[in-house]
Amino acid sequence: MSAEFHTIEWSGETAALTAVLTGEPLGELTLPAAHESVPRARAFVRTLTGARGIPHVRDDAEILVSELVTNAVRHALTSGIPLRLLILRVDERLRIEVHDPSPVRPSLRRVDLMDETGRGWFLVAAIAERHGIDRTDSGKSVWCELPAWPPAMPPLS
Repeated sequence: MSAEFHTIEWSGETAALTAVLTGEPLGELTLPAAHESVPRARAFVRTLTGARGIPHVRDDAEILVSELVTNAVRHALTSGIPLRLLILRVDERLRIEVHDPSPVRPSLRRVDLMDETGRGWFLVAAIAERHGIDRTDSGKSVWCELPAWPPAMPPLS
């Protein structure tokens, strides 16, 4: 796995806004912590990647959002609690964030590829360029990033 992983611990509203302030919000969707939210999240990302001119990342983005939302639904403290899916552009990367009120962090565990469950965080680590978990005042944000746009060209001198 070549993906970069980091976790940021914070408290306070200013820090919680960092990703939004440094990235361009592309879309946001509030979903209940329920299994029917997973296909809705995939359809949202599919539509958004097409509309933003990055259809080449659609398949990876759909897998990633599916894994993040599935994990949030599966480990929700209460069924039906609201989850927030936030899609951002951060420089040349597409950032997918799933916010939920649970303080429980996903963990990478030994993966048996023959198992039907338990591979979500492994897949995120394998597909995403960067991924991590941020603690928020209301729970946590689990996120990942994919390269989606060409790097910005430096200005000519």
